[in-house]
Amino acid sequence: MASSTPTLSSSSSSSSSLPAIITLSGNITYDFVPHAAEQDGLDYTATVARPGRGLLVELLDANNQVLTSTISSQTGAYSLNATRDKLVRVRVKAQLLSESDNSAQWDFKVTDNTSNNSVYAMAGSLLAANEATAVRDLNASSGWSGAAYTQPRVAAPFAIIDAIFTGVERLLAVDDALQFPSLELRWSEDNNTADGDLALGEIATSFYSSDLNAIYILGSENDDTDEYDRHVILHEWGHYIEAKLSRSDSIGGSHQSDDKLDFRVAMSEGFSNAFSAMLLDDPVYRDTSGVQQSDDFRIAVNRIDNTVRGWYSEASVQSIFYNFYVSDTNKTARDIADVFTVIRRDNYINSDAFVSIYLFAEQLRAADPTVTPTINSLLIGQNIAITDRFGADESNSGGAAAHLPIYKTLPLNNTAVNVCSTNNQGAYNKLGVSQFLLLNVVSAGNYRITAAESGTVSSDSDPNMYLYFRGEILQEATSAMVGSETLTHSLLPGAYVLELVDDRAVRDDFNGNAYACFDVRAFQLN
Repeated sequence: MASSTPTLSSSSSSSSSLPAIITLSGNITYDFVPHAAEQDGLDYTATVARPGRGLLVELLDANNQVLTSTISSQTGAYSLNATRDKLVRVRVKAQLLSESDNSAQWDFKVTDNTSNNSVYAMAGSLLAANEATAVRDLNASSGWSGAAYTQPRVAAPFAIIDAIFTGVERLLAVDDALQFPSLELRWSEDNNTADGDLALGEIATSFYSSDLNAIYILGSENDDTDEYDRHVILHEWGHYIEAKLSRSDSIGGSHQSDDKLDFRVAMSEGFSNAFSAMLLDDPVYRDTSGVQQSDDFRIAVNRIDNTVRGWYSEASVQSIFYNFYVSDTNKTARDIADVFTVIRRDNYINSDAFVSIYLFAEQLRAADPTVTPTINSLLIGQNIAITDRFGADESNSGGAAAHLPIYKTLPLNNTAVNVCSTNNQGAYNKLGVSQFLLLNVVSAGNYRITAAESGTVSSDSDPNMYLYFRGEILQEATSAMVGSETLTHSLLPGAYVLELVDDRAVRDDFNGNAYACFDVRAFQLN
């Protein structure tokens, strides 16, 4: 991924033979603070210097103009040519950048969202280039003094980007011609758990935004810092991988391991938890926070006996992914190629069903039938049916019969299908809020879909409908009309999915139990 370790030039003993160009070389390192082995939080006493791998290293003149650049090696070594006796300094950016002669492409950089998204960098002193100054090592210090951060936290951006280096390295081992879309990882020591202005650091939590093409990372001391939480960073990078190199249908939102979730959210969060654990080959996901970064949240993504098990559980999804990764029946244990190849398949990305554990299992069995017994056993262990991408034969309802089947078939002859939306498991992204109906269109034309409350009586129910094709919204109907909604759209032959929700069940600010059932009908207009 990075250039090979450079060969260092030796100094000449004869001043008359000194070349006009000399070689500046050195090593890039950063302070890494590990998690405490026997207790919660970070262990600053175990801080170690780690190599700055794959980083953009630049040679600057006295006016800070870039003269030349290179990429640091796996050991953090770099080598640059400089003009003898010219004043120069070495600058290294918290940026991974592919070399021009490499078929793979990537550009990942850590930026400060509280300072106009400027790229983090560290630079050495301005010195004349000669034998005495030919070796220039740079170390990014943690800034920790024993009880607090009293010096600049230079190491933090380099710790973040090195976690991404690990991810890039693992995926390039599967496909050495991967084209990674560029991405910013926005970190600041001011990034805190308040929810407000991102430019002020009010990011609430570490998260990935496809719209902003960025991962925001917490950094507020004595509150929540994530720069050394490699699982957290690679979890968010997993969402980026889903969005840019695969497909995700998640609607996002808050979630916990024991929640019963919208199955699209359970899939994305469970996958990303497992993905980070697979990349690090470490099943214990840890997230530090609190005073002096001494608190700890941790989960074992390989846990089998989860409290909540099912197609709606991120704990179940992460367990299936990670335990498949470490299995060795008809596959190589700890080889991420099987998983990564499946989520890159055309039939996965262009599926007419939403991305879920069902779709993954179906495509995995299709890609390699020899692993069928392994994946099926893992599904059964998490109370998930062995079925197709639509979960057609699922019997685990998650506690309410209305949740099954996961996709209700909606006839195109004006026949009513009754579905119920509720917030009894929680609002927005929890199980039961959304109901899904499958439309199999044979004849192209204009179609009308209606929803009207039936079987319940509410004075303020508000059905909203969203029509999808291969995970993309084609049309939405979200008027404020009480008790009913109408959607009209021109459709070509194919399979479509309709999502219906009661707006009250979606809203976190709705005080009360939302429960309403609706007759949904569809028919062709012409």
